Parts: sequence; structure tokens; C-alpha cells
Amino acid sequence: MHGTSGENAAKIVYKGENGQEFFIVANPGMAQKWRKDKTIPLIDVVQSFDVLTTTNQSSTGEAIRVANGVLESEFGTSNTDDIVRKIVESGEEKGGSVAK
Repeated sequence: MHGTSGENAAKIVYKGENGQEFFIVANPGMAQKWRKDKTIPLIDVVQSFDVLTTTNQSSTGEAIRVANGVLESEFGTSNTDDIVRKIVESGEEKGGSVAK
């Protein structure tokens, strides 16, 4: 069943230590499946390995890529594979469209 792109994408939101939200775009329901079965490739879970935040650092606003320095500061690495894995493991899935 295909609808608009907003219906075929979910955000997985991870709240950083300073309250800033980071998110990735994922296939709906796949994060939960992956948490139970980590043999599922992450590429099947997420639609992109871009780590995003919003211009006003909350769940609303324009989605922008996070600078490597911010990733290093928050996650201790700028390796997006590791960061995406952490967001999928610890983040909260929220439905809805993602404005880019």
C-alpha cells in the first residue's frame, strides 16, 4: 500500500543530553522489529544515514544535517553508522512527515 512520502516514513527521535533532538528517517515499524532481531540490516530500517536536527532544536522546524562537531560532542563520534545504530536502539519512533 503506497501513499504520500509522509505515510511511508517515520522519524526516530533521540533526545541529546542538552535537550537537543536528533533524528533519522526510517521505515515505519522497522526500528521495533530491528530491536528484536538485530540480524535485520540497518539499511532495511532507515531510509537514510543522515542524522538530522531541526533549526529550532525541537521536533518542529526545518530539518537540517547535524555538523560533525556536534555529533562528536553528543555521541563521542562522527561515524554516522554508529550514531544511526544508537538512535535506532535508543530513540523513539514518531510517525509523520519529515520536512526537508
